[in-house]
Amino acid sequence: MSVSGSIVPRVSENEPVGVESVPDRVLDELADVLIDRLDQLLDRLTDRALASPRPGSAGWELEWNNRETANGRVRARERSRVRTELVRRAGAGLGMVDFAPPSPLQTPVVRTRRARSGRDRLDEAQLAFF
Repeated sequence: MSVSGSIVPRVSENEPVGVESVPDRVLDELADVLIDRLDQLLDRLTDRALASPRPGSAGWELEWNNRETANGRVRARERSRVRTELVRRAGAGLGMVDFAPPSPLQTPVVRTRRARSGRDRLDEAQLAFF
């Protein structure tokens, strides 16, 4: 049985798999999409773990408005610790032995969405399962 495409097998677990049939630009763009989707999912799961108010609700707005207070900063640190623990457990579940999640003492990075040009569009329906 032959496999189409030019995939170089892995020599060791630490070496990347060569994918010559797909341009690096495409892989980089799709990796960015994956990171965005994983970040969104991680936010939702963190909200669920912390029983956070629904986004846009009065409780959510109250938390948002209090984010620069002492209580808000404590809540942000707890949120960061929960996110880090979720990532750590997911990494362990995937067999990522050398995986090192970010420090829980770091403030969460707020990622802004970048504008896409018309030629960079992806079919969002293909990624709907995230």
